[in-house]
Amino acid sequence: MELSRLIVILAIWLAIRYYLKNRSKGISGATTMAHGKVVEVDNPVIFKALTSSGPVVVDFFATWCGPCKAVAPTIGKLSETYTNVRFIQVDVDKAGSIAQQLGVRAMPTFVLFKDGKELEKRVVGANVKELEEAIKSIS
Repeated sequence: MELSRLIVILAIWLAIRYYLKNRSKGISGATTMAHGKVVEVDNPVIFKALTSSGPVVVDFFATWCGPCKAVAPTIGKLSETYTNVRFIQVDVDKAGSIAQQLGVRAMPTFVLFKDGKELEKRVVGANVKELEEAIKSIS
């Protein structure tokens, strides 16, 4: 009888641990939408460091945004296609200061950087064709 209780407790503990581990990865709670080689950033210092050199595409998104969810897998594929470009995602609800600093008001908004300088060209909305053209221009 004691062994069966121990097994049940162990199973419950493992289930809770699995749930919490996967929730933080976005599998169960859909807290993140990163795909491919896209890095999610929520720290302004890390954001500054990652955008300081080379070509960078920053995807400003929200977990509640339908178009953001729809375009996320395509952004992941682009990150695997254009390997010389760094792809970053910023959740506007987690890192509002970054979005505010760059004047992001709609989701998704794609802001492009080249060697630390923000480019004038932005892609607002889930326009993948326009985004890919912009990526080609910086890569």
